Order: sequence, then C-alpha cells, then structure tokens
Amino acid sequence: MKPNRLPKSVVLTVLILTLIIAILSFGNWGISYTEEWTNSKSRVDQKTSTAILSYYEMAGPFYHTILEWTSVYLAIFTGILSIVHFRLKRDVTTPIIGTALFFSGMLDAFNILAADRLVFTVKNLQNFIPFTWAISRTFNVAILTAGTLPFIVRKNPPTRKATINEARSLILVGLLFGLIAYVIIHFFAVVSVPDSLYPELWISRPWELIPFVFWMFLGTTIFPKFWKKYPSLFSHSLMLCAIPAALLNVVAGLGSRELFDANFFNAYYLKILAYGTPLIGLLLDYKNAYRAEMELEKTASKLEAAKEIQQSLLPDDHPEVPGIDAAGFSYASEAVGGDYYDYLRLADDRFAFVVGDVSGHDLAASLLAAQTRAYLRAYANSHNDLTEVMTRLNQALVIDTQHRRFVTMFLAAIDKDLRSFEYVAAGHQGYLIRYDGQIETLDSNVLPIGMTNDNTMQVNKISRLHRGDTVLVVTDGITEAVSPAGEQYGLQRLLDFVSVEHERNVTELAELLQADVNRFCAGKRPTDDVTVLLVRWLRDLL
Repeated sequence: MKPNRLPKSVVLTVLILTLIIAILSFGNWGISYTEEWTNSKSRVDQKTSTAILSYYEMAGPFYHTILEWTSVYLAIFTGILSIVHFRLKRDVTTPIIGTALFFSGMLDAFNILAADRLVFTVKNLQNFIPFTWAISRTFNVAILTAGTLPFIVRKNPPTRKATINEARSLILVGLLFGLIAYVIIHFFAVVSVPDSLYPELWISRPWELIPFVFWMFLGTTIFPKFWKKYPSLFSHSLMLCAIPAALLNVVAGLGSRELFDANFFNAYYLKILAYGTPLIGLLLDYKNAYRAEMELEKTASKLEAAKEIQQSLLPDDHPEVPGIDAAGFSYASEAVGGDYYDYLRLADDRFAFVVGDVSGHDLAASLLAAQTRAYLRAYANSHNDLTEVMTRLNQALVIDTQHRRFVTMFLAAIDKDLRSFEYVAAGHQGYLIRYDGQIETLDSNVLPIGMTNDNTMQVNKISRLHRGDTVLVVTDGITEAVSPAGEQYGLQRLLDFVSVEHERNVTELAELLQADVNRFCAGKRPTDDVTVLLVRWLRDLL
C-alpha cells in the first residue's frame, strides 16, 4: 500500500459496488415498495384485513428509515472517531472534516424524523420526501465545502489553536445550516411543497441537479487539492467517496419515478457507500497511527533500556586511589548518546581516566561508545604504554566504523607516585586548573580515533603537580548548551565558574556546575550530549 493512499482492495471494492448499483439503477432493478407492490399484496388474498394492508403499506417507510439511519450512524461515528484520531495523530484537518460529516448526519437524522412524522405532521409526503432529500443533500455538500475550502485557500498548515477556532466556526456554520434546514423542512411540512417529482419527465427529480453540481465540483477540484496539500488515507477516501455521492443524485434524479421504488433505494445504497468510504479511510488511518504509536512506544522502551544500560556503564565517583578524588556526570541530549567517561587500570596498575565523545548522539553513537569502552578496557589491561593502547583502539575502530564515525578522546594515566601524569588528546582537549585557580590548556595533539589508520599517537607529560590541582575534561555539549535567548554557555563561562569554585571538593563542584548549566538553559535540553569529569590531587606532593 502506497503511503497516504487507500489500499487497492478498498478502492476496487468501492468502485465495484458503485458500478453494481449503477447497473441495477440503469435496469431499474432492486427492492421496491411502491403502491403497485402494496396492491399486489392485497390481490393475493382478498380476505386480508385492513390492518395487515396498512402494515404492508408501511414496508417502504420502514426500509427507508433503516437505510437513512444507517447513513446517519456512519456519519456520527465518523465525526466521533475523527476527534479520537486527532488526539492520537494531531492531524489538524481530520476534526474539521469529521465535524462536517457529523453535521451532515445530523441533517439526515432530522430529515428522516420529519419524514416519519416524529417531530411534526407532514402535509404532503409524496412531495416532501424527495424535496427535503434534495435540500439535505445540498446542505450536506455545502457543509463539506465549508470544511475543506479554508484548507485549500490558506498557504500554511493551521496551528492547533487555529484548528480549534476553525472547528468552533464550523460547528457554528453547521448549526446555522441545521437551523436553516430545520426552518425549511418545518415550513414545507405544513405548507404546500413545490412539485419535486415529475415521473413523466426524463429528469424526474430536477432538484437533484443542485447537489450533483456541488459534488462534481468537490470531487474534481476541492478534494484532489485537499488530498495533495494534506495527504492522508482519510483525505484520499474523501476523493473516492465523491464518486458514489455524485452518482446517487443521478440515480435519484433520473431513475426514481415514485416513492420507495427501486432507484429510490438504490440512491440510498450509494449514500451509505459515500458515508462509509471516509469512515474506512479514517479507520485505516487510525490503524496506521495506532500501529506507529505502538512502535514508538516500543522504541521508547528500548531506548529507555539502552539509556539505563549506558548509565550503568558509567563509573562510581570517588575511585579507590589514595591521594586522588574524581567526580563527573554525563547525560544524553536525546534518549541515548555517544558520550562517556571511565576509570581504568593499565597493565602496570597505573590509574587512568578517559572521556570519549562519539560523533552523533543517537542509538548508533551509544552502541559505539559502549564498544569503545570495552575495547579500551581490554587494551589497557594488557598494555602499559598509552601509545600502544590508543594505536590498537584506533585500528579497531577504523575497521568497525569504516570511516563513518569517529571518537574524540582524552585519555590520561597518573604515575604511581602521583607527581605527574601523561595523556593523549585525540581531537579532545582538557584543562588543568591549578590549586591557585590558574588554568592551563591541555591541547589536542592527534586526530580523533577511528578516522584513519595514519594516526600517529603522541603522549604528553605533565609534572610538578600539587595538592588541589584538578584536571577538567568536558565534551562540547556543555559549552554549546543554549539559553532560551539563544546564547551559548561557552568555554570561558565554564572555565571562569570552575576557577572561582575550584576550592570546593570535586563532587560538590560537579553538582554546582551541572546546576549552573541547567539554570542557564532554563529547562531547554542541550543539542548535544554533555559530559564533565573532574580529577583532583589530594595529597601534598612537595
């Protein structure tokens, strides 16, 4: 099934049913409860009581009522379901058209109540039913035109607020049309109705020309433009329903010669088909929307599970290294992301720490981050040299990613005497905040990991460390965090904050920094993953 198109089976079914009814109408075949049928019943048994004959006479009105209420219920159900569909899919066009169909059904309901003499006594039923049928069909198509035409005229899709306002306007228009229809139907129920049935003419019910012209305009101009501008199964079904809707006026106008004859009811079959087609489109649209909602929930559940797994891979704060304290935080801009930080042990038992940032912040980035973490831990456990560790990691990721992704990384290993540390900055710089608040930049010295095999690792060493010195490593998600005014948090704001607050312990400093970023963003989610790691020397090494 093509997107926003009804299945071929549905289209063919509607067209075949329409064709069958058209053929029946051409031959004047079908169920008929005319006066001739009633008289034939009385001739079968001359002893038939007057009550039974009266009952036979009601067969046509009974069947007429059943068919009319069937179309009414279809229209009402379509209107109600359109509201449910809107709450699920947020398609702003659906409730407008659904409301139009709902009021069309209401007009039909009032018409049949009047025809059955349940709201007032009709003076001339012979002229009343075909005349009010034409009025009802005209108002029905007028309401649909009022519902769809604004969407064709406007350039931009309406907002939800505009949709609500238009729905209210359409309700008022529908009520106005309903009031006008009520006045007309009530008026002609008690006065002489214009002649509306001419059995001797080729066009036996000329009033049918009015809704026929409307439906031709809607089916050939308005509905196709509406579907092109707002494609959906529902809008496509509106185009399809115009075929039986226009044809029913032809069947009634050319074929029906008296009340309750074959073509009188054939027109009602087409009317039911015309009302049922949008309902089918809406149900299929609802089914697809519901299925998409279920898939979205499943995906969200999987992403939530992936998020929990990703968070569980982050280390606990306060690593068990005498003289060293560390704290950090990491969270994704979406459900999962590609940032992480970790604490490691090299083969010579040196303590190491790392911050990695995978390109992208989606599920694939999350998987690559977990894969990178596993590789790095394995290589660190079996090698002492950072150059060897990073070279092997780079080769593995080049093979795995096929140059489609890369990882910026800052990896550092602290000497056992804590007096120095060495680091590799692969497209990712760090900062050394001295005990007195001075800041030194630990610049990137190699390409990001996984970009190319020709990536020569370079190890830098920092000595003369003091108690209170702190290494700060962040990902660009924190510096690119944006306030509601569009201002970035920025690197300088970050370094100034850490420099001012550097005397606090790293756990408190990390919490304060996270709170400051959240306050700056005022609840606006960052556009990239955010990771911060602080590693501090606690022991006086001089």
